[in-house]
Amino acid sequence: MTRRQVWGIAVAAFAAGGALGFTVAVVQEDETPPVTVGVPQPTASQLPTTRAGLVKAWTAELEHAGKELPEGWEVLTTDEIRGRYLHQRMVNAPSAEEIDPDMGRRADE
Repeated sequence: MTRRQVWGIAVAAFAAGGALGFTVAVVQEDETPPVTVGVPQPTASQLPTTRAGLVKAWTAELEHAGKELPEGWEVLTTDEIRGRYLHQRMVNAPSAEEIDPDMGRRADE
């Protein structure tokens, strides 16, 4: 057997092995569980980015709580307004009892 024949047999065996592997991979049934897709989440932040937008959102949160903008709010920096808006938003957030009135009930009752 010549060296050329040995290389030819090696290449043919390699190609046959690759073809066999590909065939097995294609025919083999996928046993992984199906993937569920959740509700897409918004990519943009819901937090206003401009000073005017923050003041408007902060005012709405304060009105929801029955309050008004404090005196001298105009001298607050944009970051301070953002902080106060976020704080008021957290204060206005519903409690677990408001979301689910039976939340405080024990399961064995």
